This record gives sequence, structure tokens and C-alpha cells, in this order.
Amino acid sequence: MPLKLISNKGKLSSLGVGSISYHLGKIHINLENYCQAILLRDGNNIKLLETNSIGSSITGIPKEGDVYTLGSIENFKNNESLEILTVKVEKQNFSIPLPKFPRQNFFVNNNNSNNEATPQARKTTLTVGVVLLILLLVSVFFGVRQKRLNEFQEKSKVLLTQALSDYENSINSISIDKDKSRELFISSKEIAFKLEKDGFKSDDLKKLIEKITSQEGEILGEIKATVNEFLDLTLQTSGFNGDEIASSGEEVFVIDKKNKNIIQIGIKTKNATIVAGSGEVGETTQIGAYEERLFLLKNDGIYEVNNTSKKVLEKDWSDVLFYLYAGNIYLIDKTNNTILRYAGSLNSFSAKSDWLAPGIEADFSKVKDISIDGAIWLLSSSGKVAKFILGSPQAISLKGLIGQLDNPTAIYTNENLKMVYILEKDKGRIVVIEKKGDFKIQYTSDDIKNAKDLVVSETEGKIILLTGPKLMFIELK
Repeated sequence: MPLKLISNKGKLSSLGVGSISYHLGKIHINLENYCQAILLRDGNNIKLLETNSIGSSITGIPKEGDVYTLGSIENFKNNESLEILTVKVEKQNFSIPLPKFPRQNFFVNNNNSNNEATPQARKTTLTVGVVLLILLLVSVFFGVRQKRLNEFQEKSKVLLTQALSDYENSINSISIDKDKSRELFISSKEIAFKLEKDGFKSDDLKKLIEKITSQEGEILGEIKATVNEFLDLTLQTSGFNGDEIASSGEEVFVIDKKNKNIIQIGIKTKNATIVAGSGEVGETTQIGAYEERLFLLKNDGIYEVNNTSKKVLEKDWSDVLFYLYAGNIYLIDKTNNTILRYAGSLNSFSAKSDWLAPGIEADFSKVKDISIDGAIWLLSSSGKVAKFILGSPQAISLKGLIGQLDNPTAIYTNENLKMVYILEKDKGRIVVIEKKGDFKIQYTSDDIKNAKDLVVSETEGKIILLTGPKLMFIELK
């Protein structure tokens, strides 16, 4: 017996209540939460289904004349007929399966002849449309975000694989090629810490960083240094605060420009003597030494101090650094980008000569320190280390260096040292390089940040640091 369903609402569903349909001889009822389904059959009311916080459904075989009523529990209690869906079963040649609509409040117009939507219905439809649009935009946003996250994960996994490979190769090659081992280790370290900074999470990355941290000193040649007191200079004169060191063999000279004193100290003996006072020091800007001879750069020239102060060179330069080596005076002219040499005899110096080879052009404007061991070593505030032999520049790569030199403070070497020592106080480290220019080792300590200048005695196994009132030292390893 084909049947049809007749609804008081003109449709077989009600938002917020549920839906009813007839298909293949059976009635299908879907209820939303907190709703009831009542069957009126042969004059008797039968409660078919009641839901709680979770919706439910029921299926049964209808009879002609059955009346099914769907509504919320509150609707039935308050007898709110406008909110209730009523469906009657009549004869028909087809059945209409009905879709289940999203839950929402819906009000039925009592005028069955007028099926136009009420203003409330139009408002509800608009609200649903806005909600769907927002959901679509949110879905697109999270879809794009998830795509980017997936791309980040894949890219990070590739980089992690590279970091792990570099680390393993570094460990395997340390006894064969230290420079290559350090390069690979630095590469692995940079990648690993970049991944950690970018927020990539991985147990393999965590383990790699732990290994890198524990083996960094051994592979990269970094030593956590202990800085100890070598000599308290204020014991020689109260309030002494050194600015600069000059050395000659195992003797060093320290100048206090403000208090106009210079102290000479023996590295082996620690014997200290004031060798110049205000009368000799005057407006000295730099000091230099050669075979225990002390020289002062002043505003009007260069003086030698030996009980008294004697001018040995008349000023004909502007902004310069000076250094003594093998009895000669060398001036780095930062204004004219040249190196001048004054050949020394027993008690005097010859006229200046250009030391740079013909055709050599250089920029000395940022040079802040000089040291000579036969070659001239120049240190610039930019971190550049330059080496000149017989007036020509030599290639210096600082191969294997851990991080760049940023505003280094001082450079030191001499003909008796095997290495070149660079003070970088801002980072609290002393970088040691071989004379061919490759990185060897570095000493690190927060106490190094207090240093103004340095000299080194490999014979005594000490790096001597000037902090102002004191000389400190680090044991060479």
C-alpha cells in the first residue's frame, strides 16, 4: 500500500526538532537532542522515542491514518504547537525520502495557504550563510597553515639529515684531517641550532645538540680558560690604571696615560719598576719597545726614554700606529694607506721610506693594532686580519674559525712565537691562529671581557692580559 506523508509545515523536517520520511514501506524518524516523537494510531497516543543530550532515530511500519508528532520536550510541556512538526500518513503512489537538515530554531506560519518565509526565517537563513562562509574561510586558513607546516617539517627533516651526516663525518675524520673535521662540525652545529631556534621538534635533533655541546671543546679546539692574577700594578703606584702594553722579549711596559706613568715588568721574575713619570710621558698616545728600549709616540713626534726623554723623529704624519722591530720604526699611516719604515742605527733613525711594494694598494683606515715577527700583522675593527711580507699582502683565510671576529681588540706575535694571538674582548675570547693563517684554538672566559691588551710568552706558557690596575694570565694549553 503506497502511502504519502502530509505535514502541517509543508515539509517533513523542522530545524531543531528532526525529520520524518517514508521509504520502501517504512517510516524513518530522526530526532535531535531533547525531543520526542508521538504516534496517534486508532485514537491512542504512543510515545515512540525520547532523546536526551544525544539525538537518535527510529524506524517502523506505518498505517494509513497514522499521525506522527515531533517536537522538543519543552514544546510538549508548554503546548507550543507552532514549534511542533505533525505528519499524517495517507495513500500515495510514491514515497519521498527526506534529507536531515542542520539543527536550528524554526517557526511555522499558521497560515497554510501562505508558504513565504517569515522575516525570522530569512534572518536565520542569512545567519546560516554567514556562519558557513566563516567556516569556509577558517577551513582555507587552516588548510594553508597546515600546508606550510608540512613543508616546514619536510624541509627541516632534510636539514637534520644533513646535520647528522656532517656530525658523523666530523667525528670520523678528526684524526685524519682536523680542518675538515672542524668545518663539518661547525656546519652541523649551525644547522642544528638553527633548527632548534626555528622551533623544529625532534628527538634526533635533541640528541644531536647534546652531542655537539659535549664535544665542542675537543673538536673545535675551544678551552674554557681560568684567568688568574699575575701582578697588581697598583702596588707600584697608587691608582695605576694601565691602558696599553708594549713588549721586548720577556720584558713588558705598561702605560697609564691619565696618571702619566709607565711600569716595566719582567715576565719571568715579576720584577716591576716605574721607568717613566709625568715629565717623560706627557701627552703620549702610544708606546713601543725594542731590546728594553722604550719609545713614545706623541703629538709632535717619537721620543726615546732612557732616564730622560729624547725626540728621535719629527712628526710628518697624521693618524698612525707605530711598532719597533729589528731596531727599525714602522708607521701604519691610516690616512694615506701606506706603511713607512725608518731604519735605525745606534742612536738615530734614517729618513722614511715606503715599505709597501710598488703597485700595492691597501685600506688601512680601520686598522687598530699591529704586531711584527718579520711579517707585519694588522688587525682591523672589521675583524679582518692582514699579513704583509716584504711589502706584499699574503692570503689569510682564518680557516676553521668559530664565528667571525667582531670588533677585535688587539693582536700579538713575535719572531719567537709559533702562533698569533688575537684578543676579542666583547666575546670574551682569545683566538689563536697559525702563522699560515688557519685557526688553531681559542680560549674563552667572561674575565677576558675585562682585558684591554695582551702579550704572550710561549716560553713561560702564559697569555698576559692587561685589565687596567692588574696583569692577569691564562695558562697556555
